[in-house]
Amino acid sequence: MKGMFFKSAAVAVCLSSSAAFGFNLDVFGWFQKDNSIDSMIEYVPADTALFLGGVSNEELITSSDELMAQLKDNGDAEVMMELLGSLQPSKGLDLVSWLVKDYYDVAHNGGLEIYQHYGLDIEGASVIYLDGVFPVARIALENEETFLSLIKQAAQETGVTLGSETVGGQALTTVELVNEDGIVLKLGFMIKDNVLTAAVISAKESKVEQEQRFALSKPALSMPADSWKNDGEAYNFLAASHGYISLQNIANAILDKNSRAHKQVKALAGDDLPELSAAQMQCKADIVNIVSGVPRLVFGVNRYDVQGDDMALDFSYALEIKDANILGELNKLRGFIPSYLNASNDLALGVGVGVSSDALSPVLTSLWKQFTTADFSCEPLLKAQAKLREQNPAALSVFTSMAQGLSGVSAGIFDLAKDESSQIGVKYDAIATLTSDKPDVLAALAAQYIPMLRGIQIPTDGSAVNLADSGLPIDAFVAIKGKHLVAYTGEKSQQIAEQLVTEEVTQNGMAAIAVDSTKLGDLTMNIGRLGANMGQDCTDLYTVSAALTSLPFNLNIQEGFNDKGYESNWSMYFKDVSNFKNIQRKDLLNSFNVEYLNEQCEWVAAGVETFNEGGEGIFVDQDEVNSCNIYESRFEWQYAFSMIEETGSESQYRSSCDSEWEQQEEVDFACQILGAKENSFYCLHDDGYKTLYRYTRL
Repeated sequence: MKGMFFKSAAVAVCLSSSAAFGFNLDVFGWFQKDNSIDSMIEYVPADTALFLGGVSNEELITSSDELMAQLKDNGDAEVMMELLGSLQPSKGLDLVSWLVKDYYDVAHNGGLEIYQHYGLDIEGASVIYLDGVFPVARIALENEETFLSLIKQAAQETGVTLGSETVGGQALTTVELVNEDGIVLKLGFMIKDNVLTAAVISAKESKVEQEQRFALSKPALSMPADSWKNDGEAYNFLAASHGYISLQNIANAILDKNSRAHKQVKALAGDDLPELSAAQMQCKADIVNIVSGVPRLVFGVNRYDVQGDDMALDFSYALEIKDANILGELNKLRGFIPSYLNASNDLALGVGVGVSSDALSPVLTSLWKQFTTADFSCEPLLKAQAKLREQNPAALSVFTSMAQGLSGVSAGIFDLAKDESSQIGVKYDAIATLTSDKPDVLAALAAQYIPMLRGIQIPTDGSAVNLADSGLPIDAFVAIKGKHLVAYTGEKSQQIAEQLVTEEVTQNGMAAIAVDSTKLGDLTMNIGRLGANMGQDCTDLYTVSAALTSLPFNLNIQEGFNDKGYESNWSMYFKDVSNFKNIQRKDLLNSFNVEYLNEQCEWVAAGVETFNEGGEGIFVDQDEVNSCNIYESRFEWQYAFSMIEETGSESQYRSSCDSEWEQQEEVDFACQILGAKENSFYCLHDDGYKTLYRYTRL
């Protein structure tokens, strides 16, 4: 069971690392080159479901070299190769495996080394898109021979025979990916005018289709030439990386049997692909019309800045809404997000929701009318209309009238710690706010429906009422501060409450989250300790804390409707990135004191574990006076992707130094490393019951 856990975790980690691998290639060159992205866009079909483009530069390439250096000897390459080797064998997979290993051999030397090794253009652009269902990547090269030599070397060392074809008078190098059940797919490489085009091709398509895929001919209708540039300006994206997913093109591809994507899948699947049903054909026009109102999800990087050991990364995505009537109504829902919800203050965690209660019923009623009166021919949509006509959202006004003028709710927590002087043994520093045009009305409602506030008259002059005077076991205050009904306890929260007095209430958003990973990690640890005092297992909370504090960051998310649709902006700030400890295999070649976290949230000594270079390990535990070993276990160990796996154990146990040894059955063990420091790390073992270990180097 433990082995099964490790394999499952390893596969998950492999997939995550593959994504990270792709990101590294994206940042350092594979997907961000060509001297003119405008010329590349001319060959992107307008019906593509996915597009990603970017232009690289030297600063971007070298900015994460310190993190890349940690890839050396960390064991990821070996496990990646092992997992690739477990897949269905193919010529293409052998070549891919070689390239993956080659990447890990080079990547730790940094971005410039990668560019030179693969012959990439430092100032080049690149694009990734779908030609129907087939992926295409176009990447600018600085040195064609360097890249070609590498591919030839990969083929020679893996025994893969590279195919050679001609498409549109140009040489195409291919390697077989799939050849099964009559389906033959190949990965093709073509270099023309210092641009590498890599794409998947099928044996069941014409040379004309392949010419378009390898940018030898333009599609009948290309992606609008200025769309990528316009997206960058509209959403403040960096040229380094931004793109979109076209929901409208996806709908067309699925529902239109004459679409290129549908024809390509039909050619591959043949009779195994079911025909579109009459109901689907009937609904096509209605569904496509609805999706055209939300045609794209755009995404991209807004800022990427490295200053010394600190790194800032801003990115955003937006669901575009083109129906002016619908967007106009949705924008009325925007509420108020207070300014304290940002990652630059002392908050450990803050959350805010901004919704105009006064607009909620009218907006939903308007949207309800637009949908129930729309002209549909699709049977499922007609049934949905009929059901919705029975549900009039105007009834919501009965409930929203109770909170008239409400425009926002927020909460933030700064600290939680043990306090012997408190009646409950805990000291909080937290705040909660309700924002309204009529906070006095909210205060009256709260006094009527919240038990702890019953009978309390909250002054309208801004002065606070201490709930401890009414029997609450802590000093907690409620007050009306400007347009806000506020409840708070603690010094920092009191400061925020006073700042709200002069804060202008505007329609500035719909959701916000602020996180300081270090503070939240400490807070989580404190909650775990307090919970343990009440008989609760703190392992999960302690594990979360270790993960949060391993790489300190601040995160601020702001979301809401605007004139383009629904937009989400993420801002992340990483401090002391170079101090982030990514455990490598060589770091484990030592002896460690091992402790485990018990149910009382206390660390208990478990023994000493030693990892040897040859892959052998030993774990020993001594009696209470350390006079002899009473437990010994020898095993084989492996490490990769932050996972330690121990197999083939030979273990023996005795109750005292004078007792006979008893053999124990083989037990596999695996754990995931968290919160690594210079001389210690945590390791989480989960075989259905979680145990957190702490390893400290001797």
